[in-house]
Amino acid sequence: MVNWIGHKHYGGVLDSLSVGALVLADGTNKVAILCWDLLDASEAAVARVRKAIAASVTIPEGNILINASHTHSAPWSPKYGSTMTKEEMTAVGLVEEDPVYQSWAERLPEICARAVARALSTLQPATLAISRANVAEVLFNRRPRKPDGTVQTMFEPTDPNSLPDGLRFGPMDPTLTIVSIRDTQGRAIATLFHLPCHAVCIYPYHQGISADWPGTVAGQLRAALGGEVFFLQGCAGDIVPAHRGLEARDKMSRLITERALAATKKSHVLEPLQIQTGSASLGLPLTEKVRHELGSGTIETEVQVISLGPLALVALPGEPLIDLASAIQRQSPFAHTLVLGYSNGLGVRYVGVPGEKKRGGYEMGPAGIGTDECGLILVTTALRLLEEQRSR
Repeated sequence: MVNWIGHKHYGGVLDSLSVGALVLADGTNKVAILCWDLLDASEAAVARVRKAIAASVTIPEGNILINASHTHSAPWSPKYGSTMTKEEMTAVGLVEEDPVYQSWAERLPEICARAVARALSTLQPATLAISRANVAEVLFNRRPRKPDGTVQTMFEPTDPNSLPDGLRFGPMDPTLTIVSIRDTQGRAIATLFHLPCHAVCIYPYHQGISADWPGTVAGQLRAALGGEVFFLQGCAGDIVPAHRGLEARDKMSRLITERALAATKKSHVLEPLQIQTGSASLGLPLTEKVRHELGSGTIETEVQVISLGPLALVALPGEPLIDLASAIQRQSPFAHTLVLGYSNGLGVRYVGVPGEKKRGGYEMGPAGIGTDECGLILVTTALRLLEEQRSR
């Protein structure tokens, strides 16, 4: 298969990729959460997969959430004619002309539908519990601030604990959140872990396919806890591993696993859940250059909220910076709110809170095709959906 980076073939398989499917039900409503070991989740791919799932099981399309781990050592999701810039279309064409990629893309909706059907067939009574751990030492915000307030993008710091030239550290949320789903005997049915951090330990140090550190952690937690394990990627647009390479991936994975296992011993059981879902389609305004190129002022995308009793999952498209998650969590009416990036669409790619465009840096340049107000639109929409569900 052709790699989207450099458009050469992958150098083998370092470790396997998977699609994980979790189905939750409260007797009235059902939701499906899909976790992809892929770079992204395009609007077109999400639409096709949702349609295939809804046609095979009794779960409405609007009750399906798809989150990508954003591993750079895996293919991107099929674009199926998604709205893209000319530069993106050229890159996509070079990859999607590959017969191996085409065959995989054609089978993806069916693979996902089968995974959801299998999960649905194993429904059983369960309880939810939440726990948290601090993993700050494995994270780094790659947008440190210069003395004048602008950003100096630092993809891979020489020393993540010491910055030169008067730079200030960018914001981070060091919280690893674990949601434990257990049967009536207290045994693990499934475990979800959530952390905002790019999956780029492997890239570019190995040319093979890999699920990167999320895949390694998932395997270690599965061996220790039993049941299925799913990773939910957070708002990691500016958050990367503090160290990179295969050895760094292994060290990072061990630390995250150890902290997760310790945290699950102190988990807090959530009240019996009522499932609620809501979403909003919105047009995010594009930069002048992209607006001229696409002949449109906006790009259509989605914000989705799924609440499970006191726990809410907010799914944002594209690559949100960590400040967006913090803004939503601070104002959320739910006791526990997890904000996901890379979910249900590409949106305007990188997106930050108002003011980030002026700071500059890689993410706020051509890599982010939306205007400075896009982040506020996403936050405002998410909070409206949260308030609507909390007031029901």
